[in-house]
Amino acid sequence: MALAWAASQTSSSAAGALSALLTGSAEPAVGGREGDGGGGGSGATASAASCAPAAPSPEKFEPGTVANGCAAGELPAGYVLVMTQVLPDGLGDLIFGENAVHELQQLAPVVWLRCYTSEDNYAAGEHLIAETASSLPFSASCSNQDGLQGSVGMDRLQRLWAGGRECFLAPWIFGLSTHEEPVLRVAVQCRKHFWALTEYGRGMGNIHTYTGGLGAKIPTGWTVHGEPGGVFRSICRAPKSDTDWCRLFADRCGVADVSRVRLWWFYSRKDDEKKHDFRFLDEDGRSSSDIRKVAKVVPVGSTGKIITDPAEKTNGEKLAEQFFQAAGNPDFKPTTDVSCAEATAGCAGQLSQFIWGILFDEAYTRGDPRGRAGDEVVDIIVAPNIFTNWREADGGTHATAEMVQLDLLRGATCKEEALAKGRRLFVCSAKVPRAGMRSFLEQTQKVVFTTGDQSLAEAMFMDKIPVIKPDAKVQQWQLALMAKATGGLDAVPDLGEVMRSLVEDPIAQEKARRESKALSDELELQMIAKLGGPPSTWSPTHHVLSRAGMLG
Repeated sequence: MALAWAASQTSSSAAGALSALLTGSAEPAVGGREGDGGGGGSGATASAASCAPAAPSPEKFEPGTVANGCAAGELPAGYVLVMTQVLPDGLGDLIFGENAVHELQQLAPVVWLRCYTSEDNYAAGEHLIAETASSLPFSASCSNQDGLQGSVGMDRLQRLWAGGRECFLAPWIFGLSTHEEPVLRVAVQCRKHFWALTEYGRGMGNIHTYTGGLGAKIPTGWTVHGEPGGVFRSICRAPKSDTDWCRLFADRCGVADVSRVRLWWFYSRKDDEKKHDFRFLDEDGRSSSDIRKVAKVVPVGSTGKIITDPAEKTNGEKLAEQFFQAAGNPDFKPTTDVSCAEATAGCAGQLSQFIWGILFDEAYTRGDPRGRAGDEVVDIIVAPNIFTNWREADGGTHATAEMVQLDLLRGATCKEEALAKGRRLFVCSAKVPRAGMRSFLEQTQKVVFTTGDQSLAEAMFMDKIPVIKPDAKVQQWQLALMAKATGGLDAVPDLGEVMRSLVEDPIAQEKARRESKALSDELELQMIAKLGGPPSTWSPTHHVLSRAGMLG
């Protein structure tokens, strides 16, 4: 497994790959650019080997439901069902699901059901994928409050499941929501196999046991040495837009000469925003201009150099620790707010590191002669998850700050240091539409910061270098860097192609089921040894940990 392989690597391996990419000593080929719930029992136990469902009659829908464009309310023959579970820690799951929908639409009509495990991101998520959802013959969503039973109904869910050419859970994590019980119940009732995909690199434990042999896990994630995995290459197939992104952001920053602009991409987690410390320099909290002057707070050591902590735990690791604490102590009250401001933590966050690199590290601007002959250069960092409250309060499309100085923080002392003459740096909080992402990345500098599955894949296949360790999916970031440094991006399986093969290729289907069962059996043996007994003796907590891939 990619995840297990990454865990065995030393941090120096990723560092070496990154160094080679930044210095140009590695010349990798870039792939794909041409065209351009838990519970104490063992779960479902019925076998699907003997009885595929009889061909169902076409599904009908009453007027006023979310069926789109079907003549007489009838779904098209040969549709594929995609179900997406959206966890509360962002919308990466939703983008994964949307990618799966787009990839499968090349082959067949798609029905898409989205299952949110929290109310918090429901409205934002549905707004994000509204255009894709409206293009489908049937699309529906549910929250953890109403559930699949309330939003879709068990009868309809069963007919959708039985009538689909194939059924994909993309992505899904078992053991973490109430949505899985109706899914497994319908799978058993229909006696129909399904394919389950996780976010890149995650596990699903002994899936063949708790789904009664009906579910097969499809490997995902970055690969280096031919191990199982796969990533979406959707960015390579996205159309180009005509937007001049440098001109657009130059206008937003009040910069007249666009030839001096260097555009940078910084995509961080929204729930990490509070770790990035700024100090606004407007006396009354607002200048007469829409562009505010700020200082970036940066923790430094005795030599005046930025302080970083390579061993700092990611938010995902902090949340996992709380999960295990809660599993062992029912009185423990976990919190999802685990981010810490960098001034409090005493080490620089990713944005401080990124800005420091732009200002002081020649590797960031290698190959760009601007700024070396004393001429003015303007760096604009596009960061959609910075200054979000300010942007939303203004009700606009963007919020722009000009960083005019660094506040170098050492213990209780702070030294103010203005930017060098001829240097201007802006941070622009703005979203980049997904339809324009390919052209936007083509116009940005080579060095970027990304976090999450999709933004990392977009960066890698657009020949960018995600230069700083992210606050999530660190092992996937390491694998991606090593694949790029060794010229192995072309060899990473295309997850879209994998999914299409599971719709139309019986040989690929049989191979995937066989490999999934072998892995499931292997993991179950490991968990039996770890927990001291077979699944029938495990506690409800053990089953949750197993299904969520936290025990192997």
